[in-house]
Amino acid sequence: MFSQMIGLLNKSKITTRALSRKSDHYCRRFSTFQHLITMVYGVTSVCNSLRELCGGIVSYDHKISHCKFDYSPKRSTISDAKKRRDCTVFEDIYCDLVTEHLPDLSDSHKQGSSQ
Repeated sequence: MFSQMIGLLNKSKITTRALSRKSDHYCRRFSTFQHLITMVYGVTSVCNSLRELCGGIVSYDHKISHCKFDYSPKRSTISDAKKRRDCTVFEDIYCDLVTEHLPDLSDSHKQGSSQ
């Protein structure tokens, strides 16, 4: 499921958004795109802490390397990125994804009301 979700992300569009919001300013390796897929992994793996998140990425490193992970971030790297990176870049990315994939999303309200 994680791989399918990551497959919907267009790295070049996310990088463009990051440049427009300057969210990768002062970041060397942990880009906005890497931050996004790390957090998506945390949500899909039901991680409750940064320790769990980093441990999961490290333990599945060889199995998820095809999912666009450049490296396994440390807890401090993720924590610093969460403090420094403005959340509006992720809001923009979300809006872009919804706009792009809205025609393909099912609408349960329409399906339920016609019955």
